[in-house]
Amino acid sequence: MDNRTSKPSATEQVYEALRGRISSGEWRPGERLPSESELAASFGVNRLTVRMALQKLAALGVTETRTGSGTYVLDFDLDGCLRAVSGFALRGLERKHLTEFRNHMEIECARLACERAAPEELDELARLAAEHRRAWLDDSAEHELWCRRVAGADLAFHEQVVRMSHNSLYISAFAIAREPLYAYMLESVGKWSREMLAEFRLAASRDTHLCICEAIRARDFAACQSNYAAMVTSYTRPNRPGAEALA
Repeated sequence: MDNRTSKPSATEQVYEALRGRISSGEWRPGERLPSESELAASFGVNRLTVRMALQKLAALGVTETRTGSGTYVLDFDLDGCLRAVSGFALRGLERKHLTEFRNHMEIECARLACERAAPEELDELARLAAEHRRAWLDDSAEHELWCRRVAGADLAFHEQVVRMSHNSLYISAFAIAREPLYAYMLESVGKWSREMLAEFRLAASRDTHLCICEAIRARDFAACQSNYAAMVTSYTRPNRPGAEALA
């Protein structure tokens, strides 16, 4: 058995070197990189090798080559990149995995939000909770549109909770799971027919979004955790969602 590790190609070595310089801040967003000829001379490789390394950076959204001008560093949008690939990477994800993700990662983010959220972030969370409530109570839209609005408002609220954790890895993890989570929320909201909605009117005191928001503002993680757990559980019910715990 051959246990020798293969040596990275010249293109891969140049790519890693360029990526390292950009990551370190040596080349900042908006700055132009040296020309292909200058980079080739610097690394002791040919221009084709440099071009292939630059193409890899461009494919990731790190750089942009402008005809007649050169290659420039972009302000990399990690969330946008993660969202773009999440639909492919997480296709066919089981509902129980999404439930486990929410039960652990989101509730931990809520705990951190209780400790770290700034006043303006709490105000934004309150605005999103109110937006979700408005979407839920709006019976003027046709049902499919109503479902999309409610699911979108739901996702925005929970994304804000994650952002308030101020943990970049949790924020990135949510960005990866964002599209499957939206589909998961949309499917759950779709269980509510017009007839069911007519029978049940969501009281503010039982609106888990408002309860979670107030618990985080009060720095009361126990109350926040209880509401979050009830909300996540309501998604797992096979038929009618729980009226006592809506998300």
